[in-house]
Amino acid sequence: MSATPLHALTGLVLALAAAHLGDELDELERALRAPFPDARRRAVKKVAELATPRAWQLVVEALADPEPEVADEAQLALGALADEAVLGELLGRAGLRARDDWVRLRVAEALGRVPLAIDGRELARALEPRDVDVARALLWSLERAAAGGRLAGETAGVARKLEPLLRRGLDPRVRASALTTLARLDAAGAGGLARAHLADDDPAVRCAALAALFAADPERASRDAARLAADPEPRVRAELIEVCADAGTRDSLLLLVDVLEREERSRLAWQLVGALRRATGLKHRADPRPWRDFLSALPSDWRAVEPAPVVETGPRTGATFVGLPIISDRVCFLIDFSGSTWREREGGRTRKEVLDGKLREALEALPAECEFNVVPYTGSPHPLGEALVPATPANVRKALDFFEGCRARGQGNVFDALLLALADPRVDTVVVLTDGEPTGGRRWNMELMVELLAEENRYRNVAFDSILVDARRGLRRPWEELAARTGGRSIGVALE
Repeated sequence: MSATPLHALTGLVLALAAAHLGDELDELERALRAPFPDARRRAVKKVAELATPRAWQLVVEALADPEPEVADEAQLALGALADEAVLGELLGRAGLRARDDWVRLRVAEALGRVPLAIDGRELARALEPRDVDVARALLWSLERAAAGGRLAGETAGVARKLEPLLRRGLDPRVRASALTTLARLDAAGAGGLARAHLADDDPAVRCAALAALFAADPERASRDAARLAADPEPRVRAELIEVCADAGTRDSLLLLVDVLEREERSRLAWQLVGALRRATGLKHRADPRPWRDFLSALPSDWRAVEPAPVVETGPRTGATFVGLPIISDRVCFLIDFSGSTWREREGGRTRKEVLDGKLREALEALPAECEFNVVPYTGSPHPLGEALVPATPANVRKALDFFEGCRARGQGNVFDALLLALADPRVDTVVVLTDGEPTGGRRWNMELMVELLAEENRYRNVAFDSILVDARRGLRRPWEELAARTGGRSIGVALE
């Protein structure tokens, strides 16, 4: 009896493997139609691991799932896409030209994480500035692709296609994002554009111009940026603190001293002292004179080194909320009213009853010149008001009556609550009290939310502080990351 040829055995093995893979995909496709969102999310993850063309098609289809945990999983999974044909489909009706707004938005963001080379001209052609959120996500993806060396073709041509997005009349967030992306594509070329936009009417554009200016020429930037040391918008002064601290030159730090000399916002004064301490290793406080004396005596070509971290101290409001000292005098409190808030604890009291007392202690300790808002949130935010109010005794009483009387229950949609806080231009700090686990809204994955919120915050410069009540260690990590990336703080507590 003759032996079976090797190539025939190989073909048989491959056929059996393909049949098994086909059966597995059939089973997973059925799981993607299961009634339970968690089962569909697990199926998306397993489908993506197979990484075949058909598997990627199923992942793309899952982007339209109405449940956020499923759609978020699909959006994250696209970050491993290695199929050129599917990438092409994402640029068309399956993705950027889809009718579903959320599919377009998810694809626009995910393209910035795809490991394949992307034609920047294709993304630039897909930009529709009136579709503001998608346009900003695409610009961010262009920026990330360029930073990762994944932008195919000549970047100068892509940059030329983006320059019209700087014109007045377009949404300022699109204009700011375009300037940031141009600085990544061509830092030197964007320098002149940035200089021309330092006096723009919109603070978001001024923030982007500052960052682009320092990316182009940090030595010269301090002289050009000096006009913004007294900018009326705190977010612009916050951006100036960040870019000057990153530059670390003698002149950039002296510019920070100029800002410190006139700064009235407590959060920014705190940031200024911290930036100067980290750059110099000194421990002076908020008095600008010793900082100016030290820096003025340095040679003009001096640059900051990375000294050992120092403990930051600076102006505080004197108030504390559940163990977290309140630094800001323009603060929005977001408080999770999802299920765990209403469970009875030892002694028969609910967490909500404990929070009533804790919030009273915090608000009554705020100086009258502070401004605040209180936003309990469930599936949607329930704000005390549309904007911050002064911490007068009457406003504090009104806020406490509102909070103590609030009986909202439901899932915890923290993403929309944070966006609501960012929409108030006077807010410079958000303090979130939560168990750490998002359970409502169109966003579910906390790691993805950290990236999205950090990008959303680029031209707002709001600090995200978080108080995590009985949160698991795995849930604490992304909140700590969000705090670190926004100049905030994160603490874990057991609310008693």
